[in-house]
Amino acid sequence: MSLDTSSSAIHLNLPPTSTSQLRPPTLITVHPSVIASILTHHSRRPTEADSSPRVIGTLMGSRSENGQEVDVRACFAVPHKEDENQIAVDMPFQQGMMQLLGKTGAKESIVGWYATHPDLNAYSALIQNYFSGETSPHPSIHLTIDTELDPSGKGLGVKGWVSTQLGLSPKPENCAFLPVPVVVKYAESERAALDLLTGPAPTPSPSLPPLPTLSASLGQLSELIDNCLAYVQKVNSGEQSPDPEVGRYLLEGLGRWSSSSERKEDEGGIKAGLQDTLTVSYLSNLVRSQIELSGRLALLQQTAAQ
Repeated sequence: MSLDTSSSAIHLNLPPTSTSQLRPPTLITVHPSVIASILTHHSRRPTEADSSPRVIGTLMGSRSENGQEVDVRACFAVPHKEDENQIAVDMPFQQGMMQLLGKTGAKESIVGWYATHPDLNAYSALIQNYFSGETSPHPSIHLTIDTELDPSGKGLGVKGWVSTQLGLSPKPENCAFLPVPVVVKYAESERAALDLLTGPAPTPSPSLPPLPTLSASLGQLSELIDNCLAYVQKVNSGEQSPDPEVGRYLLEGLGRWSSSSERKEDEGGIKAGLQDTLTVSYLSNLVRSQIELSGRLALLQQTAAQ
């Protein structure tokens, strides 16, 4: 699902230049939780008169092997202050957060930054220059989120950008932002939560609990399980020819296959749980045998001593 608002800009897929060995990305995919975190950060910003008109933060994610697609999976806020004369970004805080995330084993790396304002200015170029150093040698991406909503429903536009330096002697504040398509990417298991967030607010009844959405989701899940069960029964009885593709999907749903069979990783899910149970059972029987053997050896030693 595209997140870009209507624009007359043309996205240019430029070849690499002498100053950049890597081509800029052609697609940015964003997880819904990232947008929710950014909006939460914006809603909790200071409301003082001298506060910044926008909030910024770091985008975490991964890149494809050729670097043409950037997948944004997480983000965190970065304190900053800006006015008409100057801007200050808390770089030690950002670096400290990266060290903390590194200790927790986070797999994502810095891919760029975000701002809750649709406009780009000279300060945006300065911040972009800083994050370009953090993502080097890959180009840094920038997401702008328009948080203003009008009665007609327009607003909340999300746009992606990459920058390119201008001039013979490039300066941090002299750059051009080129648009990059942005799409939202989510798993099928997350559709129910997204439908609940994007749908109209339910009107709770005073006598019944406000759970119509949960009931509908459970009913849909029960129907899907019944369809899968009917399919398996028909295949087992010979009424329907088996489909290997459907079989693989069912096994993945049960968690019996690993995420990547080509890497020959250990299988997870049900098999992993069964393997753990058998291992614990084997160890307990082994300990029991060792205790029994130790007791008999002690009895023999006592008998020999007498």
